[in-house]
Amino acid sequence: MIAVIGTGYWGSKIVDTLQHMDKDVELFDIEYDIDKIKSKNVIVATPAKTHFQITKALLQKNKNVLVEKPAFMSMQECRAIEKVCKTKFMSGHILLSSEHFNYIIEHLNFFQHQIHHIECRRLNWGRVQTDISPVTHLAPHDVAVLDIILQKIPEQVDCKPYFINKKSQPDYVVADLTYEDTSVQLQFGWLYNEKIRNIKIFTDQGIFDWKDENNSTNYFANGNVKNNETFSEYVSSLDRQLQVFIDYCEKDIEPLSNFEHTKRVTYIIECMEESLSKGEVIKCLKKF
Repeated sequence: MIAVIGTGYWGSKIVDTLQHMDKDVELFDIEYDIDKIKSKNVIVATPAKTHFQITKALLQKNKNVLVEKPAFMSMQECRAIEKVCKTKFMSGHILLSSEHFNYIIEHLNFFQHQIHHIECRRLNWGRVQTDISPVTHLAPHDVAVLDIILQKIPEQVDCKPYFINKKSQPDYVVADLTYEDTSVQLQFGWLYNEKIRNIKIFTDQGIFDWKDENNSTNYFANGNVKNNETFSEYVSSLDRQLQVFIDYCEKDIEPLSNFEHTKRVTYIIECMEESLSKGEVIKCLKKF
């Protein structure tokens, strides 16, 4: 049995997927009573600002927890969770469960690519948010991928906001992340005239072009398409993410999105938010 806290759009998708996997599900809304949760394994799919308090309470009850992105809003929250985390914790970075991600990682490692530059674009028309910035709302997807591929913290980040609606939050952000040997640019926003979910990785041997919006990955070598991978949707990334959590709980198989990974992603996002609010380049610490 698995408990799910959160009855919104994503929580409902999680419940449907678990039921298709023939799993028994306990469903709770945000006003849940923690003492009524029978399952040892709990998935948190509530609004981002509630993740910390809910996760902390669950861990103090010795539950295993999968919390959807963004796991936490600050490093202060991360440090507080670390003090009470004695069971299994995993963050829900769904791209890490994609077949495309696995294909790229295997190719990068097997052929020992040197990565020069990465471009990430996560753009769409809506849903406009007013209580959370596009950095915290959208960037964790790509920052999670960067963390696994590059396995290091950037030296500095520089975020530039663009306001269209003149609301409290920017509608479009361009972020430049500088690593020791690699440059990265991220573009994300919720007021764009088409849906784009794209990661391009430029190496010394070619270019990987992962288009998540149409479920395809191309690899270009010497100006030609070397390989074109289009994967079926019979097993979705959400199915695989939930299976990773189940295997972690039942078989002790460590996930990529463990607590150490979550801390690094949270720290990078925090640096990006600081750059956004101050309007300046932020130097990142190697140890935090």
